Amino acid sequence: MADSKIIFVVSNDADWLDLESLQGRGCQHVRVPSGFEALNEIKANGADLVVAESDLPDIAGFQLSSLIKLNDQTSALPVVIVTPDHDREVSFWTRASHADHVLSRSEIKEAGFASTIEKALGKAKETEWSADKAKSLFPAEMRFDAGDVSRSQGSLLQVLLIERLVNCTVRNLSKVLEPRRQFLDAYHQTVGGLFGGDVIGLVVADQENPWISLKANGTISAKAYERVLTEILSKLQITSQPHVDIRSEVSEEGSDIEDFEILPVPGDGSGIGAIFFGSFQKKEYDWTAKEFMTQLQAHIEPVFKLLLARQEIETLHSREAYRANVDSLTGLYNLEFLVGFLQQQLLFSFRQRLPVGIAIIDVDELGKMNEEYGSDIGDVVLSGVAKRLLAVTRSSDLVARYGGDEFAVVLPNTDGAGAKVLGEKVRSDIEQVAFFQGKKGPKVTVSVGCASFNMEDLNPETILRDAKIALQRAKEEGRNKVAI
Repeated sequence: MADSKIIFVVSNDADWLDLESLQGRGCQHVRVPSGFEALNEIKANGADLVVAESDLPDIAGFQLSSLIKLNDQTSALPVVIVTPDHDREVSFWTRASHADHVLSRSEIKEAGFASTIEKALGKAKETEWSADKAKSLFPAEMRFDAGDVSRSQGSLLQVLLIERLVNCTVRNLSKVLEPRRQFLDAYHQTVGGLFGGDVIGLVVADQENPWISLKANGTISAKAYERVLTEILSKLQITSQPHVDIRSEVSEEGSDIEDFEILPVPGDGSGIGAIFFGSFQKKEYDWTAKEFMTQLQAHIEPVFKLLLARQEIETLHSREAYRANVDSLTGLYNLEFLVGFLQQQLLFSFRQRLPVGIAIIDVDELGKMNEEYGSDIGDVVLSGVAKRLLAVTRSSDLVARYGGDEFAVVLPNTDGAGAKVLGEKVRSDIEQVAFFQGKKGPKVTVSVGCASFNMEDLNPETILRDAKIALQRAKEEGRNKVAI
């Protein structure tokens, strides 16, 4: 426990608190009587462990734990909640607080106070937690006043509402990723409108095809423009020439940028981009506006990953590697690419709490067509169905060839009911298409199985399996049907 910082949030009559047993163990401890004072201490000096009673005079211990654990920056900070012996009922917040340990006073006494503390600190050691990391729990400008609970709760509510606003912003941006111009319009309108800086933008750090979008409320000087680009490329270690989408005039007589800040967006151990902002004059940004940008930096990573993924898809179209991901007959993505894309989409949708639907389309009795008319006719049918799928789906959907006579469509931001609507649209469209333009050929119909994402299971095989079960039911019901 050497050099460990512990915050005890306890009442004056905490008879279970045995601080003497910690002497000689090399740990520091601070004792505070309320949750808001604990938050101030965490912000000012950090912590390696927080031990809090469940019943506090301002905010409950479980609420304090939730504030710590549901913050990406401080989720690894261990928290122990101590409950009265008569209050051991397991409630929703007992689980939702994500506390590392929930113990009664008598349980701590039985286990030994020092032993309990040492076990809790082991969590911090396992995750290589540093006490200073806890200082990022709330903005530095924010202070809580334990003597004025109402005012402190108001300050806390501001931060929580900012986080909710950021999550809403990220969800909305994720719905307009394509085309890029539309996404950038939405970004500048939403983020720029909320933050209110003179200069705002973002950079996607694809090392081969990086791009930057910058918008200013006025004309930028050529010198300031070059300095901004140099700082961005240097900070993100981008060596390729970026494509720049600039939405303001640049001239020798334009305004200089006095304040400029780059907030990198990390991903999988490497920088995948950044958001940035600046002003034409030296100014102090309102702390709530600054906190909005800081929270956006922490939560926008999935959007950047999807932008990079879509950019990679675009790049594959112009490279030899594209062929490895595409079915040669239909020109659609193949099964391997489908599974990879679906896995990524499920992870993103899980984090953003967005639905995902899928439809598997099977050409009815293709084997009989091949036997009666020949495999060339079967290939015409498969190619024709592929073209119709591309025609009736959205640009954000992914259409792939799933197997010999089967296709799959991944439907982001679409629930099961929406997937069924798409399935019926496909079924009806295929039934009405004249594949052979008056020539002799088979009547073509399809059966469709639809499913939606169960957020308790991130395995892409699960949603594919559910869609296959629905497809089998559609075929058993007489084919040319849609089932979910």
